[in-house]
Parts: sequence; structure tokens; C-alpha cells
Amino acid sequence: MSLATAQFRVSGVRGGSSIFQCLEREWRRISCSAVMTTRSQVWAAAEPVLAGLPGAGAMVSLVTWERRRPSNYGYRVLAALLRQASDPLAARALLQALLPRIQAERLVTTRYGQGPSDDWLRLTDAMADLVGECFAAIRRHAGEHRDDVARLVLQEATRKLRTERQAQRRYKEHTSVLLPDHARHVSADLWVARSGAEWLAAALVEAVRSSRLTRTEARLVYEARVKGLPASEVGRRAGMQPRAVYYALARAEQSLLRTAS
Repeated sequence: MSLATAQFRVSGVRGGSSIFQCLEREWRRISCSAVMTTRSQVWAAAEPVLAGLPGAGAMVSLVTWERRRPSNYGYRVLAALLRQASDPLAARALLQALLPRIQAERLVTTRYGQGPSDDWLRLTDAMADLVGECFAAIRRHAGEHRDDVARLVLQEATRKLRTERQAQRRYKEHTSVLLPDHARHVSADLWVARSGAEWLAAALVEAVRSSRLTRTEARLVYEARVKGLPASEVGRRAGMQPRAVYYALARAEQSLLRTAS
């Protein structure tokens, strides 16, 4: 299994099953494979705490949890797997050992940029993103000597997830006025935009609020310049002829440029 494949499987699982169900099925398949057995013997030779164990499955099963903390022996196993995590399969084994702790993380809180009333983000997607961030943290710290691996990985992963969720919330607030049939107007602070696309989206909101652009014109620019749709597709969605779309886009963009200057 290549590193790219391992990263895709960890961070890209979607569908009817939860990320944890998908990872458990994958682990049952790969933990007893010939390549995993061979590689786990290499880790056992390098790490005394893993010596004599028959394979990766046995290594992971040694990590037990007392609420959110691993047992004393579990600390040592996690640390050993992190030291060997330059091997993608060791990183995958470490992730498997951490899954009970990851699953216990409470994501439906405002500190992750998502509250119980936020229906724009599914909890299953947020948890899948957290698993992906944990795997990325494992790979970043592979080979390091760390005593509290679970705390290191979870703190780094949740910090990145909070930052991303807060950016998504800001982006949603900036662009909600552009959504069809959305009656609520929100204020947008152009100075806190972090990207060109986000700045443009915020500028469009302000243009609609100040009546410099109609909502239809703003949506045309948003779909073409922020979402990156071809002008022909933008016109088809708006029920406009191609020539009319290009004219409307040019006029709207000129209005924004005049305001910016």
C-alpha cells in the first residue's frame, strides 16, 4: 500500500457507512495480510515493547483506553508505533489504535465552528475530516520520540479542524446573501477575507446590499469567478443566452472595479 493510497483511504471515505466502519473493515483486511505481517516484524525488531507479538493486530489490541487516556502499556505501544510511522503501514496501525479516542471526541460544539443548530455541516463529515487530520498529524510526527502520542495527535488535529470550520462559517456568512431565495442580508467585513475568492464573495454581498448590483448579477459573478463555472453553464442555469451572459458579467465586474478603485 502506497502512502498516497493510505491517505486517500483515511481522509476520503464517504457514503452510507461511517468513517469508523469503513476503517474497521479495511483493518480486518490488511492487518492479516502478508505484507503487514512482514513489516510488523521489522517494527518488533526495532521496538522492545513490540517484540514477540505475532502481528500488527496484536500490537493494536494492546492499546486499551481508560476514558480518554490509554493504559500505561498503551502509552508505550503508541510511542513505538509513532517512531515507526515513516512506514505508512505503521502509521495506519497507529491510527487504528487511536480510533476509540478519536471517536470519543465531541465535535458538536461551537469551538469547532459548528453548533448543534448548524445544519450546513453533517457530523459524519466533520468526524471523517478529524480522522484525516489525525492521520496527517501522525505522518508529520513520524519517527519522533513522544510520550503522549494520543494527546499530541488529537490536539494538533482538532486545532486544525477548528480553524477550517471557523473559516467555513465565515465564508458561509459572507455568501449567504447570494443564495437563491435567501431573504436574510448579512454584513461582510472585507478586511478579514483570507483569499481572493473570499474577498470577491464578500464584495458581491456589499454590492447587493448597496444596490450597485442586483442579486442576479451578483450570482452570475459568484458562479463564474468564485465557483469557477464556465460562462455557458452560468448562463444555462440563469436561463440567459450566451451573449447576454458575457455582457452581464462584464457590466457587473466593471461596477465592482469602479467601486474598488
